[in-house]
Amino acid sequence: MAGFGSQFDRVRRLAGKVVREPHYALGRFATVRDTYSALNRLKDVIVPTTPLRIGDLYKPTHGTIDVVRCDHVLSSRRAAEQVEEMQRQSYSLGPRLDGAAVATLQEQARSLPLHVNDKPVGTYTTLSESRGKFAIVTVQDSSRLELVRVIAGDAYLYEAASLFLGYRPRQVSSWLFWSLANQLSAAQRRQASQTIDYHYDVDGFNFMYANFYLLDTTARNGAHALIAASSRHKRPSHLLGGARLDDVEALRTYGPESERTLEGPAGFGFLEDASCYHKALPPEDGDRLMLQLRYQ
Repeated sequence: MAGFGSQFDRVRRLAGKVVREPHYALGRFATVRDTYSALNRLKDVIVPTTPLRIGDLYKPTHGTIDVVRCDHVLSSRRAAEQVEEMQRQSYSLGPRLDGAAVATLQEQARSLPLHVNDKPVGTYTTLSESRGKFAIVTVQDSSRLELVRVIAGDAYLYEAASLFLGYRPRQVSSWLFWSLANQLSAAQRRQASQTIDYHYDVDGFNFMYANFYLLDTTARNGAHALIAASSRHKRPSHLLGGARLDDVEALRTYGPESERTLEGPAGFGFLEDASCYHKALPPEDGDRLMLQLRYQ
């Protein structure tokens, strides 16, 4: 009976989410995402052109961007090949950014204003005395940077997003941010909303991420980790309950061989179906700088 009561509580909480945040409650189910894709694919037939709007993560969009091939986004693989791989294993390595783009974004991330929870905290170069307070600091208004707009509108990324979503994406959100190496405990990082535990995202009814490391990144300085092929293979209790899963249960459910730690040099990129279980490793030996683009 105790198990039944716990299950009932999860269902009740999820029902409340349907009312308050329908996308968060329903977007976790593959059938809902598939239906949403089909409806938007129909819109694409009726409306021949769809502008791509851009904004910062969790902020309203503020304008449209052109979709054109960008010389800074490099790939030796077809977008369709990467999407097919992502559909199988929840991620696909590539494309990457060239050295010029990496250097420009590094310089901007070091010199432009940063914020934490919409509060200014100075710049990266002025964080020396206060860096121990923060887990993540975000470059303010990154979606207004010309280079970010050009990369976000890259035709290769747009094609990959269109193939994965099943329709032309309507918007893209940018997140240019530092994960800081310091003495914060795991509890303090969680309190700062740093996702160091396995979880899956429900960022709308459908979404695809393009992630780019802007510094050499390993497990020692905040690499991204994920559970391969977990996007569409979750237990009912994981769909009806919270989106977070501790490491022990994640590896027990999917097997240690399913865990991936994605390491790579500056410019390294990967596409991700972030409805898989994933997390950021806490940086220990150095900071991580990352550009994430979320297509919906």
